[in-house]
Amino acid sequence: MAVPKKHKPQRPTFARRVVRWSIGLGIFLVVIGLGVWAAYQSFLAKPGIPIPIQQPASYHLRAGETVQYNSIPPTSGPHSGATTDWGIHDLSIPNEIQVHMLEHGGVIIQYRPVESPALDDPVAEGLKRLVGRLRTENFQKYCKLILAPYAPLQKKIALTAWGRLDTFDAEAITSEIEQRIVYFIEKLMNAYNPERARCP
Repeated sequence: MAVPKKHKPQRPTFARRVVRWSIGLGIFLVVIGLGVWAAYQSFLAKPGIPIPIQQPASYHLRAGETVQYNSIPPTSGPHSGATTDWGIHDLSIPNEIQVHMLEHGGVIIQYRPVESPALDDPVAEGLKRLVGRLRTENFQKYCKLILAPYAPLQKKIALTAWGRLDTFDAEAITSEIEQRIVYFIEKLMNAYNPERARCP
């Protein structure tokens, strides 16, 4: 009776090793790509530009204290213990109160007012219509929204949230500008709210 020959295990050929390395490298690149995409979505994909968080960010100022903020308008830092109402304002809001409202998860839209109250300001009027409409159509979603004039602006419009700033010029509030503003609000409202402040 013939004894079957034992087959020695074959060593992987060069071609097979190349295939295995290629698969391994492909999986590695996919994992790296997913990590980069996640970082982009969580940081770079946010609207506006990041502004370094000014410390001590949770400090409540004493009466009479002011702060030199690292952006105009401010986006973080020590702030007043006082707050203001959400919604449309006809007067500027002090920087220290602005920051406190941002800490509560708010978004502030500000515009550089015209030099004379007698002049028409289509940007201000357009922003008032937009904010009024958003808050009327879905108050709970847009309750933490503030609109106010802010004379120090270099651009006509500034959007602020905690640690984020978007400034740009406009002569009127077009549908494209509305989309830009709404995108900023929806991405960043309540994105930072350490005190878990709620709508009134």
